[in-house]
Amino acid sequence: MTGNLTRAEQKQQTRNNIMAAALKKMSEDKGFSSLGLREVTKEAGIAPASFYRHFSNMEELGLALVSEAEDALQAILLDAKALEEKGEDIVASSVQVCMQHFRDNGPLFRVLAREATGNSPLIRRRIQRCLMNLNHQLAEIIELEMRRRHRKITNPLYIAEAISTLVFNLGIASADLPYAKQKEAEKRLAHHIRIIYWGAEAMANSQHLSRNIMLS
Repeated sequence: MTGNLTRAEQKQQTRNNIMAAALKKMSEDKGFSSLGLREVTKEAGIAPASFYRHFSNMEELGLALVSEAEDALQAILLDAKALEEKGEDIVASSVQVCMQHFRDNGPLFRVLAREATGNSPLIRRRIQRCLMNLNHQLAEIIELEMRRRHRKITNPLYIAEAISTLVFNLGIASADLPYAKQKEAEKRLAHHIRIIYWGAEAMANSQHLSRNIMLS
């Protein structure tokens, strides 16, 4: 099968194998900073010198993993946005889809969680930008949903930050659990998110009432 691939396809396949090898090693509870080039290339089945045809150094490999994780997070947002545009309840409709993404991409998301406080400033900054962008996009989706439902909420960005933190932590923690436990985690997640929404709405209504009292 490899013989039928073009040179560009072979190069992409090798690059993918290197990234998969790094993810596998990191799934063994290794931080990226403690990951050696030789152990990654050994796992990928290539010579160490071949690594440099795809990445200039290990840090560039780390950034590539973050970029792939960012793409996976964007897929979750696209699904949530599609559900909102159909007029469906984001909480009820998207939690199950979201958790499926975490099951499919658990190793990638663990890279984000672990390396957000890792030893590489470059990777940390990239992850921070990724999560900041994610929260701003999620805030837009939340604001659209609340407008459609004619409901008041406090700052959508704060709500997005709370929800993304909750989803991220619970999603990673439950990705490898047995099916029954995963379903239980989905119910808990939906419940927690609704609490955030209700709290934000109650706060917004309270602030609106206070302003009206001050103006009367």
